[in-house]
Amino acid sequence: MAIEVTRSMVRPVAFAWALALVVAVHPAWAETRVEVAAGGGLPALDVQVDLAASVVRAGRLQIPIALDREKLPEGGAVEVRAIPIGKGRHVVHVRVPAVRSGSMAWEAILGGGLAEPIFAGLTGYFNGDPGERTGKAVTVVPSGDTSFVLVGDIRENLTICGQSATLLDPMAVYPSSLELRPATFQRLPLEVRDEATDIVAAPLGHGLDAPLEKLLVAQGTSVSGASADALTDGDVTTTWTEERPGAGQGEFVVMAAPQSVPISRLEVTISPPDPTSFPNGAAPKTFYLVTQTDTFRVTMPDDAWQKRAQAFQIALPHPVSTACLALVLGEGASPRSAHPDVTVSELAAYSEFDGSGKSLDDVATGLSGDRSRAAAAVLERAGDAALAAVERAYDTLDIQGKALAMDVGAAHSACEDAAPLFARGLCESRGQASRKAREKLGRCPGSATFLAKKLVEDASTRSCVAPVLASIAPTAALIPLADAMNRSAGESRETRAALRSAFAQSLDGGSRRLLAALLSDPSRSEHAKLEMLRAAGRRVVDVQPESRAFLTELWSRPQPMPTRYLGLEPTVALARAGDVSAEQRLAEVIEHDVDWPVRARAAELMAGESFGSAALQAALVDAERDREPRVRQAALSALGAGSAPGSVARAQSLLETDEWPFVRQQAVVLLSRSPASLDVDLSLAEATRDGSSSVRQAAISALGGRRATAWRAVLRERLDDAGEDPDVRAVAAQALGLVCDAVSLEQLTKWSHELGAIGGSDDTRRISAGALAGLAALHPRDLKERLAPLLAETAPSDAHRAAERAIRAAGVCTWKR
Repeated sequence: MAIEVTRSMVRPVAFAWALALVVAVHPAWAETRVEVAAGGGLPALDVQVDLAASVVRAGRLQIPIALDREKLPEGGAVEVRAIPIGKGRHVVHVRVPAVRSGSMAWEAILGGGLAEPIFAGLTGYFNGDPGERTGKAVTVVPSGDTSFVLVGDIRENLTICGQSATLLDPMAVYPSSLELRPATFQRLPLEVRDEATDIVAAPLGHGLDAPLEKLLVAQGTSVSGASADALTDGDVTTTWTEERPGAGQGEFVVMAAPQSVPISRLEVTISPPDPTSFPNGAAPKTFYLVTQTDTFRVTMPDDAWQKRAQAFQIALPHPVSTACLALVLGEGASPRSAHPDVTVSELAAYSEFDGSGKSLDDVATGLSGDRSRAAAAVLERAGDAALAAVERAYDTLDIQGKALAMDVGAAHSACEDAAPLFARGLCESRGQASRKAREKLGRCPGSATFLAKKLVEDASTRSCVAPVLASIAPTAALIPLADAMNRSAGESRETRAALRSAFAQSLDGGSRRLLAALLSDPSRSEHAKLEMLRAAGRRVVDVQPESRAFLTELWSRPQPMPTRYLGLEPTVALARAGDVSAEQRLAEVIEHDVDWPVRARAAELMAGESFGSAALQAALVDAERDREPRVRQAALSALGAGSAPGSVARAQSLLETDEWPFVRQQAVVLLSRSPASLDVDLSLAEATRDGSSSVRQAAISALGGRRATAWRAVLRERLDDAGEDPDVRAVAAQALGLVCDAVSLEQLTKWSHELGAIGGSDDTRRISAGALAGLAALHPRDLKERLAPLLAETAPSDAHRAAERAIRAAGVCTWKR
């Protein structure tokens, strides 16, 4: 059954003839009813929709409505209508929409005198996941005084562009039998076809022009069992055909297209080169090209079928930007045949980049400029040749163009082939190219081979390539990284740091043997082995014999200062693990190395560590007498809490006599961490009058932290001295709270109020903040009342928040009741 509707056939549908229609609508779940003379000698239909009972009654039939009760609508939403279908007969269409379920409904088609419904069931998308849902649909197509009633499948991922659902495998109600049988019908509504823009296809006299890019990719077809790919695969020997009775009107193929690339023209080939492949082959007289916003009716020449494998140009009136394009067969076939096989062999789309003499190199240069995104979309679909074109143009591109080049590389069929392009993007200092390159390579383990080769051979990209290689192939990266270290002696600090970081990242529990072999390999340079040990960090103990052997050899010969300096890190790592020879080496360096930066570095690396060697501790104590102040400072820092014999006395001496403020300040830090001692507190109290404000500040903070209550008067003196540095006075105010100086309570309260003053100086605010911290430590029982000015609504918000924090703080002092 072919359904074809023309404008001359369309008139308002009349229901007057022998048709009594009574519909009663009541509030929620009211009964809906229609009575109709079925016609054609069939018994009359009396259809009643009873939502309360969830059934439809039609004569003796009682049909359950297959919707959960919570999805049943109110009576007013139910649709019941009589439809004339020809030969004087009518059917009744019932539709019960499901509430809160999108387009889903329960529908039935009923005929007079039938023992069962013609159709009854759920319609809309009710199966599957979003984007891939399937279902059923009922469609009524008016045709003059009658209508065609169709039932078919719908698929969310196979619809004509712009339609929410398109009927597939349609079945029509035949008036003679009231049965559903296969039918062909035009899926495009009449109003859409009437408004289509007409285009006449022009013969080109040759085959399809090869486009630079494949813009159209077939997604599916309405023809069951047919291959939609045949329409866009670039091969004219593969052909799509409608496989329906008649000319296959309404059958379609849906294609995806890049929205960012406007289509300026198309070319179509109708017949394949082999005339025997379709004995009844024919060309469509018309077909439609449909997007989300445009519809074009294309008229083919009468002899289109005879022009074997030849192309016809479809010149669009304007460039079309679309993500979806559908080819829908129109009316007729040429040549005429009782059972034609209407075919379309190939459809190709062309962008503004296509044209005589144009190449992918021209498109690649377009990655920079106004058409950059369109150029990228073209290149992403242009196949393997696009990669070489982008690589040739890369150095000429701007920042955005280089970032888009990474996207083109990602679209390549084999990501490892794009690795050279990604590697170029890795080292871009501006734009998004570097980020995109790292992301693309991070998902491409196959690129490790190229990156390893690049790492060794190209010094200029090592700092960019090393971390990516270590990330995607850590175990395989160790040897290339070691090879690169072999060549990196004269390279920048940043490059060497990147290699070490990548080497450290690549080390894991299974790398011990490989690291040991690399350290034992005589072909590896001394520089490379030292870099590997520095990268290994504390893991040098995993290869302790090899590490000790290398470092023993290193220290046994005179070495330049940089080598001695860098050799300290792995030496300290071994010393941490209890290696006696490493501890002895460090002690010797601290006491005797000729370069003070090496002596200072050795002491500095030991800060925070606890070593068992008495000789090493003695060396650090002796280093407090070193002629270089930075060595003295580092030794004081390494001795930490002053547990080494003689370290406290040496720190007291330096605090009193050293000429360098940063050394005296470090001595204060050591003393502040030493065990409780009146003698130490005395040294700190004397330091509150040091000539350096940084030393005075450190000493006052130390007295507060040690709860040195005997020196409250000294702290008050520092707070009250108007000529003192504001930061020193602020620390003194806080320390007075820590030593629980009740005498200063009123003074601290007065100072804290200054925090809420408008227009106060920065110096005053710093002292006020220290006073508030002191009050929080003292925490008198009336603290909230004392801070009332800061808690007032008129107080500045930062002062208000500071006061609230002080009230919530835990005090350190005990108050008698």
